[in-house]
Amino acid sequence: MKNERKFIPIIVIISVVAVIAGSVLAAGSTFGTITVSPSAPAALSTVTISVPISGEAPSDVRVTVEECNGKTGVCYPDIQNVSMPLISSSIYRTDVTLKHADATYITCQVVAKISGTWESSVKKNVNLSVNSNGNNGNDNNIPGFEVIVLVIAIGVSLIVMSRKRAK
Repeated sequence: MKNERKFIPIIVIISVVAVIAGSVLAAGSTFGTITVSPSAPAALSTVTISVPISGEAPSDVRVTVEECNGKTGVCYPDIQNVSMPLISSSIYRTDVTLKHADATYITCQVVAKISGTWESSVKKNVNLSVNSNGNNGNDNNIPGFEVIVLVIAIGVSLIVMSRKRAK
């Protein structure tokens, strides 16, 4: 009988905490799926980001966009934090221009200020497409060191061929 009396307050406390946590979660807003258009944008392009938010109307909605290079493992420190206006019933949308030519993917996260507190959506990673010229936005057309190697190879070939003719 004594052991049963010890468990009753613990069960009551756990029940109260579960009810409070459930009501707090139900009162907040719910983020829908973040949509990025185009679905595979190119580096340095402008993307349109939209998200539906249901429940209590937020007083401010922002999106953070972080550009990263998956080949080097570097994410750039200049994370964009852009305001998202309400476009239609519960859908927020904005345009963001990407800044880094060598970025291979972006990470988007929407944050909304609801009842004075900031709530965050889940992060969404979007892979960037490679341009048709194959250099992911670097369209500088500057020849590299392969030209030097080609000139040296031609020079060596001419020297070898002139020695063979002299013999």
